[in-house]
Amino acid sequence: KAIDNQLGYGERQGSDSGRPEVQARLVTQWQLDKAPGVPPAQLIFSGVQGERKVLVPAANVPLCPSTTTGCPTDANVFQTAFPQGTSVSSERWGYTVEVQLPTRWVTLSAKYWRGADLRFYFVGSLFSNFNDTKVFDSGSPAVDGSSNDASSTVVFGFRDGSPTVAPQRPVRSQGGFVNLGFPLGRIFNANPEGHNAGWIFYLYYAYDDAFASDVRRIGNTRQKNDLAAATLNYKLNNLVTFTVEQSYYRTRAVGDPTGLLAFPIYRGYPARQWQDIRTEVGPTFTF
Repeated sequence: KAIDNQLGYGERQGSDSGRPEVQARLVTQWQLDKAPGVPPAQLIFSGVQGERKVLVPAANVPLCPSTTTGCPTDANVFQTAFPQGTSVSSERWGYTVEVQLPTRWVTLSAKYWRGADLRFYFVGSLFSNFNDTKVFDSGSPAVDGSSNDASSTVVFGFRDGSPTVAPQRPVRSQGGFVNLGFPLGRIFNANPEGHNAGWIFYLYYAYDDAFASDVRRIGNTRQKNDLAAATLNYKLNNLVTFTVEQSYYRTRAVGDPTGLLAFPIYRGYPARQWQDIRTEVGPTFTF
């Protein structure tokens, strides 16, 4: 299934929409700190809009057997309604606001983003979309059919008494990060040509929040993720940098008001959150 998902999300469903994904980026900059060697400050706006489409060939349109609750006596009702197969699509969109404010004493970088179906950008808890079966009539069956690339399940049912396909909705999300960089060599008046000029300290926090109302529809519980890190770099020369980093990773599960969606098992118990504290030490080689 991993290969199917890779092909479907990465190669087929975008191109099957028959239209390109559009991205735009606007950057403005000015000199915030006029000290020598300080780069200009920047204010950045960006956005993306695209569409994915799932194709269901006629051979993949399911039967509606009488043994399934809500199905009529005609088991071919969906195949009759969709003799040429069908398709369902969803939209990807997103926007960001970013600022970079370098000074001789500290550099602030911060970003806020919001959008839907941002799996490709490694945010939104890596969710893409879900089948919105709430549009079906009460008592309607929900029968699964597969897409042509076998990576997506398309759900068939009845709406206002007529055969239909559940729309696929993108999972919405928002988040951002804040990063502070402190040039310790400059702060403590180290000789710019000496060995102590290469010390830099970073503080970082990032947050990724998939909307709880959408996550519950998927049946998964992974919703909020955040990361806090403190990093100390020592640049020995232009080729070698040594790093010590202490970080804290956390994932929180979405609450279910009905109590039917159980929390995941962590260390043998149902847990609202999973966390990991990591210490990393190592060199970085730049060529």
